This record gives sequence, structure tokens and C-alpha cells, in this order.
Amino acid sequence: MDSATKLQPAPTFSHKKQVHETYISRIQSLLAERPHIKWSLESKGSCLTQVTYTDTDENNPITGPEDLIARLAGLKESREPSICIIENISTEYVEALGTEWGIDPMFFIKHATNPDKDKLWWPKQWDWSPPDHSSSERGNESYAPKDSSAFRAPSLLKDSSGHLDGVFEYHNEIPGLGPSAFEKLNSSPNFIYRHCFKDKKWSMQSNTRISYCRPNMWMYLFLVDAPIKFPSNILETHSRSLPTLRFMNSTSRGGVEMPQLYHVSQNQYSVFENLEAFCKHRWHLRVLFDWREQRKGHYKIDTSQDVLPCHPLIYLLVSCLWEENLRYLDKEIKRISFREIRNPKLEINSELHDRREDLANIKKGLIETAMYIPAVVKEYFAIHPLWTSLSRIRIDNWERLIEEATKLEAFLMETFQLFMSSVSVQDSRLSIEQSSLSIDQAERGSQLTFLALIYVPLSFVTGIFGMNIQQINGSGLNIWVCFVALVPVIFVTVLVFLAVKLYGSRKDARKKLAYDTEV
Repeated sequence: MDSATKLQPAPTFSHKKQVHETYISRIQSLLAERPHIKWSLESKGSCLTQVTYTDTDENNPITGPEDLIARLAGLKESREPSICIIENISTEYVEALGTEWGIDPMFFIKHATNPDKDKLWWPKQWDWSPPDHSSSERGNESYAPKDSSAFRAPSLLKDSSGHLDGVFEYHNEIPGLGPSAFEKLNSSPNFIYRHCFKDKKWSMQSNTRISYCRPNMWMYLFLVDAPIKFPSNILETHSRSLPTLRFMNSTSRGGVEMPQLYHVSQNQYSVFENLEAFCKHRWHLRVLFDWREQRKGHYKIDTSQDVLPCHPLIYLLVSCLWEENLRYLDKEIKRISFREIRNPKLEINSELHDRREDLANIKKGLIETAMYIPAVVKEYFAIHPLWTSLSRIRIDNWERLIEEATKLEAFLMETFQLFMSSVSVQDSRLSIEQSSLSIDQAERGSQLTFLALIYVPLSFVTGIFGMNIQQINGSGLNIWVCFVALVPVIFVTVLVFLAVKLYGSRKDARKKLAYDTEV
């Protein structure tokens, strides 16, 4: 695990102008000693930087470095722990925050550092030993309560900063891509250069880094890269096999997967959005700041500027994201099951299959993550003071999530059956409607037949005699001859109609009798 040197105290007001003028030059001097680091410090583009500031009660979008610094000033007065997340940090933010908050330039240098390509998949080792609980921390002695019952065990926060290295693996790349495709994939406006390459045996890969520190005791600062976008001419966007992000903080060679949130855009992968979802929950702040209850109703945070180690942090973050996706799927599946399925459409079948695939991926990810958690991480959380009060940082939280995923899977199968039943009911309803329509058409046919009894004989007689009658043109037969001829024609027509109807009735009766005999 990388760690920067201890954060320097903030400069006094009289020295701020001088520090402001030299801070970037100090970083440039450090970069000159490390030519392998590619960082566009000359680019002035704070508009490409996204910043959010949260205390879990609300998210505050930041308009610029000055706005962020002003909010931090208010934070110190309120004494409320909070988190600041910066995506694709620009030179303006580096200058302003480094100067105002006294951040060691090596923190930014380490964030801009890339591991060697051939070392991206190397496992990250963590050497950790349980703290000594025989005495309270020296750094917290002045904050220790006078009441002996409020004794505070040593802090479990270590190091002044942390750096997490992740590897993107693109499973849906279009075959036969040339070298120019890597440039397009890596063309997102990230000021810091990251690797993007393809091995002969493996799919396309790129890397990213998450860096974090505590500029003061009340705030965490997270730095992340710009989102990875998925160009349609490089990646098959119609495929549901999206790229995966893995961190080598696991006993598995494949690392631990950080899932992409299901409720956000699937055309890009944003670590920024993942951290935003993580920071919404107050219990995460309690762990990050080692925020313990000293006595009933009274809480104190760790007063040092140390941070949560990388290995526990990545598992806390991944657990949150898997649970977020599970909650989203639970909501979507129940919406379909309780609402959409009442009037089923064919599109629902495809949607249910998509949710089944998503749920299978969640369950697979949960089982894989729980299987390869390092023993030292289990030991860390096992002795954590918040173990008994926060179920979401316990190791058996993974078993709880797997159990919930299994229950949701069973509910989804029931939804499939209900969908098929609803479709059958809908088909029966349509059949009844079609039958009613056929009956109506038959009744209309009967009415037409009745009218034919009147008009067919009349048409027959008029066709024979035509217009040659005395009452019309003064020649030919008398009109009464036509009426006399019409009577027997009508009589014969009625007889034929009754004979056909009688024949049909007897035929139906014989068929029914034959059917009853067979039964």
C-alpha cells in the first residue's frame, strides 16, 4: 500500500501568497525527478473537474476552489465530519487546496503515479498487527473523557494517506482493433495519463487510481480519475458484458471487483459516482473517522489525520456498492411483479431476463468476494470497536447479502411464473373477446339472412318481368301478375331455408350423439 508522508500543517495567512506562488513549482520540481509520470499541469481546465462535498445530510456541488475552501471554513465551525470527492483534479484545485490546506505535494505526486504495466495485477500485501489496547493513544489523551467508563481504545486508523490501484478489463471489445483504438478509449479528458493497452493473451486493459487523505481531522479528501467512456466503435454497446474494475487487494489473482452502479448510465464507468453512493450512508463516516460513542449520546472522532487503511476501505466500499445494486434490483423486480405484470407485454419478458442476468452477476460477485477476503481484513474488522453496532462492516455481512440475493432470485422465479400465468389469463380474455365478436358477427349474419327472405324473391320476380308492366309504360302484363308470381316464389324460398336449417340441426345432433357415445 502506498502512503505519502505526513500532511504538513496549513500555512499561516502571512505566508499564503508566497506558498501559492511556489506550490505548483514544487510539484513541477518533483515531477522533473520522476519523468515516468505524465501530468498536464499546464492545462487550465477546472471546468473538466467535478467536485462534490457531502456530510451525508446533503450533497453540495462545488463551483470552484474558492467555494470549496469557503465550505471547509464553515465545516470547522460546525465540527461535523464530511467528505470531499474530486474527479480529474485540475491545476487550479491543486494550487488552491495545496496552499490553503497545507497538503504535502507528494500526495498529488503519488496520485499521478502509475504502476508498471507488468505489475498491475500483482497482489497488494498489507502488513498489519492489532493495536495495543493496554493504553489509550497519545494523540487522543487530551480528548479522552474523565469518566473511566468512557475509555477509548487505540485508533485503528493508520497512515497519512492511501492509494488504491484498479485495473479495467474490457470484455466487450470489437475484435481486430488497431493501436489507434487505445488512444480513443483513453481520450477522456483526464489530466493524468493512465495506461491503456492490450496483451496478446488477454482483453484490453487500462488502470485507474483512487487517492485519499485527511487535510484536517474533520474531512476526507478523495481524488479519482475521469470516467472511462465506452465508444460504440470500440466496444460493443449492445452487449451486456460491460467492463469490470478490479483492485488487487484480495487473495485471488483476479482481485476484488468494484461493481458499476446499475441505476446510473451504462455508457461509462465513473468511480466518482461510486464514491458518491458510498458517502450517502452515515455509518461509513463512523468507520472512516473512527467515530465512536464515548458514553451514551456522546461521540468523538479520531483526532489525528490518519486514514482508514486501503484493504479495509476497498471491502467496505465494494460491500456498499453490491448492496446498492441489490436494493435497486429488488425495487425493479418488485415494480414489475406488483405493477407491470398486471397488464403484461412481451417487453416484460426481456426485462425480467435482464434482471435475472444482473442478479446472477451480483450473486457471483458476492460469493467471489467473500471467498477471497484476506485473513488480515477479517481480523481487522473482528476487533473493530464498531463491529457490534454496525452490521454493515461485519464480515458476515457478505453472507447476509448472499442470502438476500438468493431470496430475491426465488422471488424472481415466482415473478416469471406469475408472468406466464398473467399472459395465459390475458390470452383467455382475448379469446373470450374474440368469441363475443364471433357471436355478434353470427347474429348480424342471421339478420342479413332474414332480410334475404324478403329481397331475394322480390329480386327474382323483378328480374323476370323487368319494367314491362301496364302501370309503368302502358304495355305488357298487369302489375298484379307480378304479385301473384311473387307469392309462390316466397313460399319456395322459405321452404328451402327451413329445409337447410333443419338439415344443419340434425347434423349437429348426430355429431353430439356420436361424441356422447364415445365418451
